Amino acid sequence: MIEPRWRILDETKPAGVRDVLEVLLRNRNVGDTFLNGTLKDLQPYLTVCGMNEGAELMAGHLSRGSKIVLVGDYDCDGITSLAQMSLFLNDIGYSNYDVVIPRRSEGYGIPKDIAGTAPDARLLVAMDCGTLDSGPVSEMRARGADCIVIDHHEVPSRGVAPASVLINPKQPSCPSRFKEFCSAGLTLLFLTRLRKALPPKFTAPSLGGKYLVLAAIGTVADMVPLVEGNRILARSGLASINARTYAPVLKLADLAGLSGKKNLSAGHLGFYIGPRINAAGRMADARTAFDLLVEDDPDQILRLAQELNRLNAGRQQEEDEILSEIRRQLAAKPAEGRTLVVGDQDWSPGVIGIVASRIQQELHYGPTVVFSVDEEAGLARGSARSVPGYDLYAALAACDPYLLKWGGHKMAAGMTVALEQMDAFKARFEEVAQDHSPEVFVPRARVDLELDLDLVSTELLDVLNQLEPHGLGNPTPTFAARRIPVTLKKAFGREQKHLRLVVDNRIEGIFWRGAPSCSERIWKEQPLLDVVFQVEWDDYSGKPVLNIKAMGDLFRE
Repeated sequence: MIEPRWRILDETKPAGVRDVLEVLLRNRNVGDTFLNGTLKDLQPYLTVCGMNEGAELMAGHLSRGSKIVLVGDYDCDGITSLAQMSLFLNDIGYSNYDVVIPRRSEGYGIPKDIAGTAPDARLLVAMDCGTLDSGPVSEMRARGADCIVIDHHEVPSRGVAPASVLINPKQPSCPSRFKEFCSAGLTLLFLTRLRKALPPKFTAPSLGGKYLVLAAIGTVADMVPLVEGNRILARSGLASINARTYAPVLKLADLAGLSGKKNLSAGHLGFYIGPRINAAGRMADARTAFDLLVEDDPDQILRLAQELNRLNAGRQQEEDEILSEIRRQLAAKPAEGRTLVVGDQDWSPGVIGIVASRIQQELHYGPTVVFSVDEEAGLARGSARSVPGYDLYAALAACDPYLLKWGGHKMAAGMTVALEQMDAFKARFEEVAQDHSPEVFVPRARVDLELDLDLVSTELLDVLNQLEPHGLGNPTPTFAARRIPVTLKKAFGREQKHLRLVVDNRIEGIFWRGAPSCSERIWKEQPLLDVVFQVEWDDYSGKPVLNIKAMGDLFRE
């Protein structure tokens, strides 16, 4: 793993757990209202451009019984958006619609032949795609169909698809002050407007329960900031999940080993549920995930959830194999620049994005692109990941002459490159990175405050739980204790990589995958160490423990 530079954000020494909460809120630049947002507080976020117009347009088509085609991207955000829209139509008793989910091999966006495959459609609704799909949208419009696009990807100054209604908070004309919804969140907001616009012959369904669950999963899995409206959606969706009323996600959680958890957290959605939904589109057909999320037959739910679990296991194995190969390549020839661009014809396009993220965590901290190469077609399809402070979208815009197709946002993107342009792309990608300050490419990690270990208690956990759900923009509270003794209790797990420790001679700690970073010298000489940790409840011991993130001489000047 790449070791970051640690920094303590606030040097305050709290005297009690309420003082800890005050520092945490201050570090996140939020107040007490951050803790108490409810669904009623979503009202200000309904100002996203196109919400009302889109709802009225779709309500008109529903009134006339028009054929509707729903299109969604093949990732978790797109699938949970599609599922919400389909469930809504099912709930109002509307059946004259089709669902189209492109395979990853077809590429991102609305399928180019959508007009030909849906000649009788009078309305196309695209979710988590469509902003840049000028060709398919233009052809549908030319055939007399209306097009509603619900999307959150960057909106360029030119080349935007001519949708009848574009619902994307990132378009310059959008008055919404909050721009960071994913499509699953935008879809739920849109459905609240559509619900009000429905003709009297339809009975408007409640938009709690399964709708909130799907919006929360898409929001967490797409790694948008869990602040403002996103925080409300994620928090409300988690409450719905933990009410245990939505069978598809409960079965997926059970198969992921979470059946013993009293309450699921955003972390469980991000690390267990989201990846299993994503696995369908990465390894086979995203339709499997969609079918699960709209299913109500228990036997079918079990079958589909088991299939997603199987696909996810295959995804993990393939990902590990690719990462091992890249590790061998870098051991033989270390990366020389600030960027890393790698590729191979044997690497599946479905897992290269995850591999790019893991490369940054474990092998190379900087803008990273992993390509799946198709030598027969003369093309390479890539997935890119950035680091904080580096605008990947702007970097790829500077590389546009060497790219056949690309899109994304500041932290993640996808692209297609002709193989004869690969060397030129690599050179230009590195050249852009060289124009940035070297400080951008130094990994850093934050600690909220130094914590007196006497404050570690169930009372502290109760206070910390008020800050859930955690994610981008609201990270899990992280603490430090300096110059304290740490004793090894035992190593455990496969290959004995995990450590159970005693910290300061009194509190148990678990250091997951910590063995490789701890030398024998530490246990023989037992020096006083700096420890970075989070506080969690441990079902095994029945008390609070420290989830240790790093140990050593961490805060030297």
